[in-house]
Amino acid sequence: MLILSKMVVFLILMLVGLLLAKVRILDEHTSKKLSAVVLYVSNPALIINSSQTEHVIPGAELLTAVGIAAAMYAVLILVAAVLPKLLRLKRDQAGAYAMMAVFSNIGFLGIPLINEILGSQALLYVSIFIIIFNILIYTYGVVILQRGAAEPSQKRSSLRKLVNPGVISGVIAVAFYLLGVKLPEVVTSPLSYLSDLTAPLGMIIIGAALAHVKLRLFFTDYKLLIFSVIKLLIIPIALCFLLKAFIGGGDLLGVCIVMMSTPVASMTVMMAQQYGGEYTMLSRGVTLTTILCIATIPAVFAVLL
Repeated sequence: MLILSKMVVFLILMLVGLLLAKVRILDEHTSKKLSAVVLYVSNPALIINSSQTEHVIPGAELLTAVGIAAAMYAVLILVAAVLPKLLRLKRDQAGAYAMMAVFSNIGFLGIPLINEILGSQALLYVSIFIIIFNILIYTYGVVILQRGAAEPSQKRSSLRKLVNPGVISGVIAVAFYLLGVKLPEVVTSPLSYLSDLTAPLGMIIIGAALAHVKLRLFFTDYKLLIFSVIKLLIIPIALCFLLKAFIGGGDLLGVCIVMMSTPVASMTVMMAQQYGGEYTMLSRGVTLTTILCIATIPAVFAVLL
């Protein structure tokens, strides 16, 4: 019931964003600026602030989280290799579907959802997922996009792109926690205020993006619908059901459930535009899975917990 109520709250915030876009208070330019605030300010503040928790997570458990996160992404990469063949996709769509299978919206949606459901202490686990996510999207992601592109881009992955707010804040949070660094209140108070921006701004931005979408087109693409069911229900339930045998319950399992059941990452669209991938298909995948996750995330938690 808690998960459903939180998703309803998020849905209302999305509707606010949609309404603001419809009445032209939020345009594309403004949405991009707000996205930058979330990506570069509020999300990093939320992650760093998670290191100030009094909740004790043993170092061995954090190492376990690293292994689990790496294993889950390895499984997703295997799924991404098989799905295009099962769905009989064309070459130019295979890369897009592979990206959608591996990369989920753990930033805009995952972070605020975990913070609301599990509490800020669970965000330390999220930091690990974010670090691996960013390494993979600038390596594996680029290779997949260029392989599936009709006219491959000449751009190449750069190690410098791995140094971004998500990775930096994740490393800082884990380091602060392991070293026992406690920040003064004059620092933690602004971090808390900035952290509180993440959920409302993130959901409003997602809602604004949906304002220009013709929903009818999404529900007539049966391959995308089949993929969405696999992405949002079958994969998270199957993987997290197996994890329960190894880690039982607790925050780590809850984080894994959210990480696996969130919709396709919006960052995949930006990557496709840069590296010559099928960004139109990715945009449709992001939109459809974002709409459906309002119902599927509570369903996944109901099955697993």
